[in-house]
Amino acid sequence: MLLPLMLLAQTQTIKGTVIDKDTRQPLVGATVVVEDTQPVMGGITDENGQFRLQGVPVGRHSIRCSYLGYEKFTTDNLIVNSVKEVVLHIELVEAIATTEEVVILAQETPNQAINRMSVVSTRSFSVEETERYAGSVNDPGRMAVGFAGVQSIKDNSSELIIRGNSAAGLLWRLEGIDIPNPNHFARAGSSGGGITVFSAQLLDNSDFSTGAFAAEYGNALSGVFDMHFRKGNREQREYRFKAGLLGLDFAAEGPFKKGRSSYLLNYRYSTLGILNDLGFRLVGERIDNNFQDLSFNLYFPSKDNNTVLTIFGIGGLSEELWEPVAEVSSWQIPSTDYETTEFISNMGATGLTLTHLLDEKSYLKAVVAATANFISIRDDTLNTRLEPALINEEAYKESRISGSFFYNRKFNSRFTLKTGFFASQLFFDFERQAYDFSEGVLNRLTDGSGNAFLLQPYLQGSIRPTEKLTLNLGLHSIWLGLNNRFSLEPRAALKLQLNEQQALSLAYGLHGQILPLGTYFTEVKAADGSSSMPNRDLKIMKSHHLVLGYNRLIGQGLRLNVEAYYQRLLHVPVSTRPGSTFWILNQRDGYATEALSSQGKGTNYGLDLTFERFFAKGLFFLLSASLYESTYELPDGRVFDTRYNGNYALNGMLGKEVSFKKGGTLQLGSRLIYGGGLRYTPGDPLLSRLEREHVPLEDLAYTGQVGDYFRIDLRLSYRKNLPGFAYILSLDVQNVTNRQNIRDEIYNPAIHGLEFRTQSGLIPVISFQLDF
Repeated sequence: MLLPLMLLAQTQTIKGTVIDKDTRQPLVGATVVVEDTQPVMGGITDENGQFRLQGVPVGRHSIRCSYLGYEKFTTDNLIVNSVKEVVLHIELVEAIATTEEVVILAQETPNQAINRMSVVSTRSFSVEETERYAGSVNDPGRMAVGFAGVQSIKDNSSELIIRGNSAAGLLWRLEGIDIPNPNHFARAGSSGGGITVFSAQLLDNSDFSTGAFAAEYGNALSGVFDMHFRKGNREQREYRFKAGLLGLDFAAEGPFKKGRSSYLLNYRYSTLGILNDLGFRLVGERIDNNFQDLSFNLYFPSKDNNTVLTIFGIGGLSEELWEPVAEVSSWQIPSTDYETTEFISNMGATGLTLTHLLDEKSYLKAVVAATANFISIRDDTLNTRLEPALINEEAYKESRISGSFFYNRKFNSRFTLKTGFFASQLFFDFERQAYDFSEGVLNRLTDGSGNAFLLQPYLQGSIRPTEKLTLNLGLHSIWLGLNNRFSLEPRAALKLQLNEQQALSLAYGLHGQILPLGTYFTEVKAADGSSSMPNRDLKIMKSHHLVLGYNRLIGQGLRLNVEAYYQRLLHVPVSTRPGSTFWILNQRDGYATEALSSQGKGTNYGLDLTFERFFAKGLFFLLSASLYESTYELPDGRVFDTRYNGNYALNGMLGKEVSFKKGGTLQLGSRLIYGGGLRYTPGDPLLSRLEREHVPLEDLAYTGQVGDYFRIDLRLSYRKNLPGFAYILSLDVQNVTNRQNIRDEIYNPAIHGLEFRTQSGLIPVISFQLDF
């Protein structure tokens, strides 16, 4: 009977800090309560705003924090295990004070935006959600596919279509600095890849926005991931080992100096690479791929806690090799039999942040970081007697030294001001050459190197004239030194809290984005053999966003959110070639290879609906539906559907947990994804055969549409707490029905004709996680 009694008696510590959200000052005497314990467990914060709750039973718990004159805060259900202490960082918003009383009207809910300047189209997410949602496998990009207005381009990629926009319009930000494409197997000119470089072990609660973002966000047209790293435990050392189909992870955290500074790091090495070395190839019989990554966050507060220094970093290496058919006698078709492809994608970012409290009302934060991305693609044929040896070669190197700075001041409970800037010195070297089979020559398509300066100053303020009304006003600007282009972008958002359960919101923003840098260096040859770079002076792309939202809480655990939106895109590059229907945002990745002008336009509008139950009593669900239209317009007035105009989408996520009396918790989850298929331009059968590649019928641009997309993901996991360690065994199955969704139309040299290419089938991802 000894072991069961030990299991029943297992407890853990929940600790953390409570601060004012706008001033970062500690709140002394705040009450922190574990809601679902009997008797109720709780405590108050000390002179440093810190609290410590010991003896909390393992399992799921919701934490509520309250402080006189402030809005209440409630967490989602947190997992408390037998090994890792739970460390919380709680930020409270001061309520409006009238002459008679403090009025608290808004009700804090899980998934409310961390950045309170974001009043529409934004929700926060936790690392636990990237695990809980079926098929997410700790990847924020894959997790977001379940949200309203968000679709995936293809099964084995983290690229996101947000409200009909190109995936290239997504901004990734980490610790206050912009990070270009933090994904393994990233493609040039894109924002996604095979799997994120971010380690789930380091992530803290973060924000995801799908439109009309606050003024501090720039150089993005479609959405924003504002990512944050958590701090390591400052009192005890903790470790985690994870083994699964995606990799072997090892994480460690603990104090440099007990009670003061801390470290947190994670290293992952691809399991696929190990299996490849052993002769087992899961991706394809002739495909080798491998990746590894490292993430860390170091935390150093001053003795008086008025100054905090952090040093953070992420880095990822990935490589994929397509090998030829082993039997030379079987070589017939170059692209399928004796062509090799080597794809290398590496990235890294490291920086430091300094936060300093100036006084009781204001603080400043500065970030300095260095980032680098390298992408290389080389296609060769081995049958050099019949074909050219080099078919395609691409090498893209981009690095930057970036800095950000902002000053924040809360004048009173009604008015807060934030102003700052982002500055980056960009360094780049782009080169691409491809073989032209019709002319029998190797053509240089992109060639450019040098540096450029990118500056983005902003100003934003939050005004709360009454307890019901919040008005956020801001201004963002972009200046690109490469061609001296400038964009001035006003932002405004209004939120009306009708009562404790209901709110209306309205937001407008003009948003700009520079082009992928390689596009500015497209090299075009004239008839006389001379070459030029006609795209150097292209304008900054712009998009007007307008969002009207309604949010309603139903009881204590349900939420309904409805948002209607309209977006008008301007200055989108289009081809100068007569009769062309090229519009750069239809291009999934890469850089333009022809002369462009900034005369294209686009329109997106639609309706997003979300109905969800927050995790409580072992159950959650999230249902979302979207109806939308996405079109583009050429200078001659012709209007076409964009590649991403699927018109409708429906997503559903459901999860249930069952706890057993003798310890252990079983989690079951599922996700359904259904939506209109991507559009494509039908190919010309005759010209495609002559050119040995898909040659589109430009007059029929994106008139074709693949069939509806349908996928079901399942998740099954079991977690167990034992003295001294805890473990989780999980299985995620993507596309459990093995449905072969159609991706696009391609030319297949094996049949000398056009055919549809399908996406991934069933993908099981099993993992084992051990905390000790």
